[in-house]
Amino acid sequence: MWIDTDRAFQEFCHHALTQTTELTIDLEFQGEGRYAPLVCLVQLGLRQLFVAVDPFRVNLTPLAALLTASHIRKIFHAGSQDIALLRRETGAVPVNVFDTQIAAAFLGYGEATGYAALVQRFTKAVLSKKQQFTDWTRRPLLPEQVEYALNDVRYLFPVYDGLCQQLEQHGRLDWVLEACADATAQAVRGREAGQEYLKIGKLASLSQQELAVLRELCQWREMTARARNRPVGTILHDDVLRQIAYTLPKSEAALRQMRGTNNLSRESIVEILDTIQQALALPESEWPEAVAAREYDPTLDGLATLLGAVLRLRAGALDLAPSLLATRDELLRFAGWVLQGSPPDGAGGFPLLQGWRRAVAGELLLDLVTGKSLLQIAPTEPGAVRIVAAGTLPSP
Repeated sequence: MWIDTDRAFQEFCHHALTQTTELTIDLEFQGEGRYAPLVCLVQLGLRQLFVAVDPFRVNLTPLAALLTASHIRKIFHAGSQDIALLRRETGAVPVNVFDTQIAAAFLGYGEATGYAALVQRFTKAVLSKKQQFTDWTRRPLLPEQVEYALNDVRYLFPVYDGLCQQLEQHGRLDWVLEACADATAQAVRGREAGQEYLKIGKLASLSQQELAVLRELCQWREMTARARNRPVGTILHDDVLRQIAYTLPKSEAALRQMRGTNNLSRESIVEILDTIQQALALPESEWPEAVAAREYDPTLDGLATLLGAVLRLRAGALDLAPSLLATRDELLRFAGWVLQGSPPDGAGGFPLLQGWRRAVAGELLLDLVTGKSLLQIAPTEPGAVRIVAAGTLPSP
């Protein structure tokens, strides 16, 4: 069903709000050559009704009531970007989210299982790929294009049903819902204004004042990209920004001597030079903190690697994707706490020690680093290692 009027969309949203407890959602968007992706189509599914909504003609605000309705489960596949765009378009953050890609990772299907693979697994249907390069900005869309888009919400229901059945059998449905809530919060967490420069990388060689210049240049680039509706990187490359902050050119001639500045307009040159001077005039109290170079620490790295191996063993035993438990950076931070002589015994903002992760693996690591459990070489075990309680090993 195609919806391209506000009245029809409002009627659908009212019907869904009062008649359903499950809603499948998918978006078609186009980000190429734009500062932010353009939402081109919104597909929504009830068990017996599937609609494609034209956001070029329809105000999407009524969707907010569905997204925030706690009695309706919102079902996505790999929905992080969809959720962020829905937040932008409706002002609402979805609650009671179920992401089939996240759920599949809890059942041994891999860390980033594709939608088509899950559809084939649970329905035996093979989804056509003929329309995957559709230009979704064009109107009118062909019937086969709309049908292709609707399949992205139509088959979500049998995939969701199959995954839920398996999750309930394994007692993991609550784990998935918690992980989906975490992913939703991460998806809508915006970048803090003025912190864009921290994403540039290789900042340890810059002084605090040079970092202040880089920070202001990054904000100029962000505002310019937004105003021109262009990708940030097409305004000026990260490496060029960092080099400008390091060399602090004072004239157009000096700036144009640098690689990557040939395509800058005269207007942009003037704005960049003005931004540099304004940043240099900032008082020291407004300079960012220096970025310390991270030195390689073999002890820290080795401990983090060992802890990571334990987590992989644990994930393998439970048929979980290892990335669900902890990232490399989190393991390094955990290892740092251990080496400081004060292993973390509370959540402390560390995901591994919160919620389902703590029960599944966090307590295990705490027991290892506090000596309550030990690693034992066991050639017949998966990974050739087993974990045993301290005191159960025979004396040498």
